[in-house]
Amino acid sequence: MTHDPHKCEATPEDILLALEPEPGWERFKDSSWHHWPTFVNGTPGDGRLEVRYYRRTEDGALAGKIWFGPGAEGPPGHAHGGSMAALLDDAMGTAGWISGHPVVAANISIDFRSRLPLKSVVTLEAWVERTDGRKVYTKGRLLSADGEVHAEGTGLFIQMSAESFGKFASMSTRSQALADEALPGTPAETSSQKA
Repeated sequence: MTHDPHKCEATPEDILLALEPEPGWERFKDSSWHHWPTFVNGTPGDGRLEVRYYRRTEDGALAGKIWFGPGAEGPPGHAHGGSMAALLDDAMGTAGWISGHPVVAANISIDFRSRLPLKSVVTLEAWVERTDGRKVYTKGRLLSADGEVHAEGTGLFIQMSAESFGKFASMSTRSQALADEALPGTPAETSSQKA
């Protein structure tokens, strides 16, 4: 079967090929965290979502490719709005983490712009818009191959200290991997250099 990166119905291999990064996107140093079974990206091969995150080199924003499988169905033949919202929540929070802000969500708002057909690969973008003290304001969106916006979101995330996370912060390898990915000169690197 011919590999079509935007309509993946064939094999798991075709899906994985479609999730490869675009030019100008780089893999994270420790990319294992985005392959772990989580609420958002599930278990590989479960037919729900396949998610791959990257860093856009031009601005450090989070970029990604997501395949929405039959297990993410809402309206017949289309992705459930909850799957799109959960993905944007995760991505906007991850954008905070890779920018040096260990955050948790306080409020997210999602606007659904167009239906997202199942078995499609879409592009994700998420970035930190601004910060105000411990408040980290983010934005994100899901785009079709031709640039149509399926959903976009805004988020207010609260930056947490390692002490606030308590014993769970040290137990979370994903959290540490994300903190290690902070861009040079961001708050996470600056505070760790002071220690």
